[in-house]
Amino acid sequence: MGLMESLARDLGGGGESGGVQAARAAAFQLALAQGVPSPRHEDWRYTDLGGLSGQEFRTAAAATLDGQTLPLRELDAWRLVFVNGRFAPAQSDLTSLPPGVTVRLLEEMSRQDPQWLAEHLSRQANPDARTFVALNAAAAPDGLHVELAPGTSLEKPLLVIFATIGVGTPALASPHLHVLAGRHSQLDLIELHFTAGQGATLTNAHTRVDAGDAARVAHYRAVCEGGEGSHVGSVQLNVGRDGLVENFSLVLGGRMVRVDIDGYLAHPGGELKLNGVFVADQNQHVDHHTRVDHAASHTTSDEVYKGIADGNGRGVFNGQVLVREGVEKVVATQASNNLLLSSDAEIDAKPELEIYANDLRCAHGATVGQLDDDGLFYLRSRGVPAVEARALLVYGFVQSLVESIPHAALQALVTARFAEANPALEKLLSGDYS
Repeated sequence: MGLMESLARDLGGGGESGGVQAARAAAFQLALAQGVPSPRHEDWRYTDLGGLSGQEFRTAAAATLDGQTLPLRELDAWRLVFVNGRFAPAQSDLTSLPPGVTVRLLEEMSRQDPQWLAEHLSRQANPDARTFVALNAAAAPDGLHVELAPGTSLEKPLLVIFATIGVGTPALASPHLHVLAGRHSQLDLIELHFTAGQGATLTNAHTRVDAGDAARVAHYRAVCEGGEGSHVGSVQLNVGRDGLVENFSLVLGGRMVRVDIDGYLAHPGGELKLNGVFVADQNQHVDHHTRVDHAASHTTSDEVYKGIADGNGRGVFNGQVLVREGVEKVVATQASNNLLLSSDAEIDAKPELEIYANDLRCAHGATVGQLDDDGLFYLRSRGVPAVEARALLVYGFVQSLVESIPHAALQALVTARFAEANPALEKLLSGDYS
C-alpha cells in the first residue's frame, strides 16, 4: 500500500458539511488521478519520491508541544502555532492585533461558514493544481487565512510556526496558509516549519500570498525538518499593480525537501524578489523549483539562490522565467551560485528562459564550485586554524544573503543551524581561534 492508498482511509467524514466533504473528495480524486510525481516527469527528473510514494502514511494525529521548545521564542511578533496541521492556541499569541487584520482558522470556518471553506478549497484544487497542492486541500485538518484591509501596516512580523510531531509511524501533516494583503498594505510574514519527535514524517505545505495594488509583503520561509523528516512545499505569489513581494526560502534541514515557488506578475509595475539559501548535508536532498510568469509589461523579477552540499548531499535549483507574447519593458535576472564541500556532493543547476517578446532585459547565470584555495591560504597565514578557516569561508558564502534578513532572531536561527552542522563555526563567531 502506497502513500495515496493509505491516506484514502483517513480522508472524508470528520463531521464537516456535505459541501466541504465534496470539495475535499474532488481534491483527493485530482491528486489520485495525477499520481505521485516521479523522475519521468521533467520537473522531477532530479528528485525521486519512490521511497515516500511507496510508504504507508497516515494523517498525523492531534498532538501537543511544549512552548519552551518553539524556535524564535525571542522574536517580537504576533505568533500563530500549528501542531500536526492543527491550531495550538496555548502556544499562540494574537493579542492586540491592530484593526484591519482578519484571521480565519479553517477548522472554525468548517462550522461557521462551510460554503466559504468549500469554495476556498475548490479554488486551491483547481484542474491546473499540482498533485501535492490538491492533496493539501484534501487533507489539511486546519489552516490559516489572513486578510489585511487596504492601508493596513503591521508594525511587527506575523510569525506562523508549523510543527510536525513524529510518533514512530509514518505521518503526514498538511500545513495551510493563505495571506491576502489589500492595496497599500504592508506585512512581514515569517513562516517556520520544523519537526520534533521520532519516526518518518512528511510535511505537505501549501502557502499562497496575494498582494494587492501597491502592497508590500516580505515573506521569510524556513524549513528545519529533522533527520527523518521530508517536506514538500508549494508557494504561490501573486503581485498586484505596483506591488512588491519578496520571498526568502531558507532550507536548513530535512531528509528530502522540495520547494516549488510560483510567482505571477499580471499587473504593470509589479515586482518580485526571490532569494534562497539551502544546505544539503549527509543523506539529504534539497530541490528548489521556481517559476516566474511575466504576464504584464513593466514588471521586474530578481532571483538569487545559494546552495551548499556536503557529504553525499544533493541539491537542485531549477529556475524558469516566462515572458509572454506582447509583454514589453520587462527586467528579469536570475543567479544560482553553489558550493560543493566534498567529492561525493552534487548540485544540479538548471536556469530556463522562455521569452516571446523583444523589448526586455533578461539575464541568468549558474555556478557550481569548491572552496577557494587562495582564501584558505590567506586565512591560515593569519593564524586561523584550518577547520575554522574552512567554516569561515563556508558561512561567508551565504553571509550577505543571511544578513539581508532584517530580523535578528531569524538570522540567529540560520547561524545556529550552520553551527550545528559545523561546530567550528560557533568557535569562529565567538572570535576564539585558539
